[in-house]
Amino acid sequence: MTWHRLDREKTVSMIARVKPTTQTITFSPTTSEAKCLKLPFYEQFLLYRLTNFSSLPTFSMDFLSDGETYYYMDGSEAPILKINSQAGLKLSKETVLPYLNFYFCFVRLPEGEIIILKSPEEAAIIDLYDEERREEFNAIPTPVFIDQNTDTGDFIVTVPVLYDGSPMEARISVTRDGKVSTEPLRMLTMALN
Repeated sequence: MTWHRLDREKTVSMIARVKPTTQTITFSPTTSEAKCLKLPFYEQFLLYRLTNFSSLPTFSMDFLSDGETYYYMDGSEAPILKINSQAGLKLSKETVLPYLNFYFCFVRLPEGEIIILKSPEEAAIIDLYDEERREEFNAIPTPVFIDQNTDTGDFIVTVPVLYDGSPMEARISVTRDGKVSTEPLRMLTMALN
């Protein structure tokens, strides 16, 4: 997945549309950048990022949008579930992992941070603050098991995760409407060299 930078006209339009959400933060077309990212599980909505480069450190805000209405990614699952119910969620065995990576990147959970690991060994080296790694929505873990309930359409995904700082194997359920629940199964151990 590749971010696409918006031209000046679209950046100005985006800043004008998100202004009510960002009243305390000033975004200006001359000191800000807007970009968007296509997500494989949405047909009409993109992920937008607005970054203010005039502040130190730089500051970004993320939104889901159809280009007209912008939903601020506030750390809750509310904007995601709203888009899922409004525009539909296109879940399949190919899109469920990108959806989970996206969900865990943008939703703060009561049980702490969850990151789907590429492998159990990645737990020893992963940087929780590495934005590029957190935004690798297409990362495919090894091992991964994906099952779909043919009656409900729900998915059950078993993957290695970093669960509140601990490497675990987890069973993650995703309903057709995009609700996610996580059940840690067992602690993972890594071979020491």
